[in-house]
Formats: sequence, structure tokens, C-alpha cells
Amino acid sequence: MATLQEPQSPPQARRRLVTTDAAHTAVLAPAYLHDWEPGAPLDRALPGRIDHQLLGGKDGLRGDRTAAEQLSAAVPGFAESVRARRRFVERALCRLVREEHIREVLVLGAGLPSLPHLHEVVQAEDPRGRVVYVDHDPIVLSHLRAKLTCQLPGRLAVVRGHLRDPQQLLDSGAVRSLLAAGQPVALVLESALEFISDEEDPRLLVAELMKGLPRGSWLVLLHATADFAPSSWQTITEIYRSHGIKIYPRSLEQIAAFMDRMLLAAPGLVAVNQWYLDERALAELGDAAVSRYGAIARLSVPAAGAGGVA
Repeated sequence: MATLQEPQSPPQARRRLVTTDAAHTAVLAPAYLHDWEPGAPLDRALPGRIDHQLLGGKDGLRGDRTAAEQLSAAVPGFAESVRARRRFVERALCRLVREEHIREVLVLGAGLPSLPHLHEVVQAEDPRGRVVYVDHDPIVLSHLRAKLTCQLPGRLAVVRGHLRDPQQLLDSGAVRSLLAAGQPVALVLESALEFISDEEDPRLLVAELMKGLPRGSWLVLLHATADFAPSSWQTITEIYRSHGIKIYPRSLEQIAAFMDRMLLAAPGLVAVNQWYLDERALAELGDAAVSRYGAIARLSVPAAGAGGVA
């Protein structure tokens, strides 16, 4: 089996003096930030790092910690909703690996490493599984590369990319290696779409990504919604925007449109706490507390005789 080809990280750079805010506070850019771009704020909150803090992580920056604290204080149980979202992804991947024999997984918007790692979930079901993590945040990329890629050379890779540029993502070396065998792939969009505005046409972005995947590939999709708790989501949206982050919760109908040319697996697009609960799912959380829809959908119907998730 082909191994994943990952671009080599440049040599360790010397720490650089940068400024990160209007007060021109001096901050040293850590040497591991080889993807850091001059002028990029090092302490600005970003969604993937906020989620990491909400999941109990310790690798976020000051802005991430502040945002996580504000969200938890304003919306009790918000951290549990993030855990419920992650557990949905774990259950979805387990089913796809076990029942559809998926071995290649592309995780878009990976975020900082949080336990359990999704590649561990995949490889617990099938040790031959290969996973590519994609993110655009240089801090996230550096942590992923430092903590994960040395574990499973050839079966785990980290690349820089963004949902807003599907072709650049599909053209990256590690993703090309993942797709080279022509086997169906699971594309995981855990929360990436809720940060894409309607003007950027998220439906088209999903279609372009899926078009580049082999026949029979699967989409694991989650998306925030204000359907169950509109007042809470007004508060959540305001907190995110106070940190320079625009989030766009969408209705069931709007989210379903992202998969209108795919075959939804049962039970369809539902609140993630309702999707095949198991002993690790947070059954005590109601739809309003979770406020996220999730589904798995197949790009096209596989050949006769192939397995299927009912």
C-alpha cells in the first residue's frame, strides 16, 4: 500500500520578535511556528483552538482561553456540546470503517490534538487505516506535526489547506497519496462549514471537494444550528464575533442542501445526540444543548454486492 507523502518541515528557526496587538505588545514567536506569517497575530482566538480549550486541552493561546471561558459562562453545557460533536464523528468513523471498509480518511479543520485522536479511532477498527489532517492555522499545524506525525509514518500526515480552496487542498502531496489507490475516502467536515458565509457559497465548496474524491466516498458532516435554541445562539454568535470570528448557524433545510446530490445514510440528518447513541454518547443532552445536526452521506451508490450502512 502506498504511504502518505508529507512535505518536510523546514529546520528549526530562531525565535523572532513580533507584535500582536494594537498596543504593540512584544511577543516571541516560538521556533516551532515555521508556518507563521509576518503580521499574523499569535494570540487571536481561532475556532479549532477554542474547541481544544473547551475539550479540556492546554495548548490554546490567551485569546482561545478567554473565548472558551466566555462561551462556557454564557451558555452552560457548551463544552459538553463540543464533546457530543466529537463523539458523533468517532461513531460515524467507526461505522464507516467497520461496515463500509473505509481505510482512507481526510479530516478538514483538524484543530489542536484532542483525545482520542481520530486516527486512533480509525486504526482501532482497521490498523491499515490512513488519515490526513488538514488545517490552515500555523499553530495547529505545528502542534499536529510535533505530536502526531512521528507516531505512524506512512499512515498519518498533516497538510496546510482550507475549505475555501478545494483544488489547492486536493492537489497537495499527502492528499494525492491518499487518493492514489482510487478507494473510497471519508471526508470529515466537523465544523468547518459553519464559519463559511453564504456569499462564499459553501454548497459549491463541498461539491468541488466531493467531486475530487473517488466514487463511493463518504461525507461526515456536522453543522451548528439555532433551530433549537435561537437566543443562546445569538449570544454564542456575539461572543465569537467579539473575537473576530464570524459563525453562521444554519437551519435543517440549509444544511441538508449541502448533501442534496448524495445518498444519506440512516437515520439521516439529525441532532448529533440522536445519531446511533452508544455507551459513550451523551444521551442526557437534549437537542437544544447540542444544537448541531450531523449526518453521513455517500457520494454515489457503490457497485452491486458492496456493503452498505442502512
